[in-house]
Amino acid sequence: MNTHGSRRAYSPVIAAVILSAVVMSIGGVVWFFSQGSMTITSEDYAESLMNMTDVISERFIVEHASYDGNYLHVWVFNYGDIEIEIKVQVGGVTSESWTDVAPGEMKPIDPILFPATAGDILYIRMYSGRGNNANYRYLVP
Repeated sequence: MNTHGSRRAYSPVIAAVILSAVVMSIGGVVWFFSQGSMTITSEDYAESLMNMTDVISERFIVEHASYDGNYLHVWVFNYGDIEIEIKVQVGGVTSESWTDVAPGEMKPIDPILFPATAGDILYIRMYSGRGNNANYRYLVP
């Protein structure tokens, strides 16, 4: 009879150990998941904050525009602290490629083939790769 009673005494202890191991492993999985999730979230937040800082730091204007009868020529001046990528749009026509402009640099944009006559007002929209824009009105002489 003693052997039978001592066998029964181990059963609740083994069940408690197994149950504790299951609870600990589930807790560990949840902790590792939340730790990884928070790391990804904080990295995404820091990256988006840096991108927003770049967007705010962009400063550019249309410095000069001219029309030679067929082509519209536009110059941009970057007076911000970071390099920018610029495209120009006039009417429904957009410049073909992005133009990189360093801080403190004035640079011509690729000429845009655009039909206009003397006295026309051209509404020039210059926009950056980050979504900022500058507008300019040009009276064709």
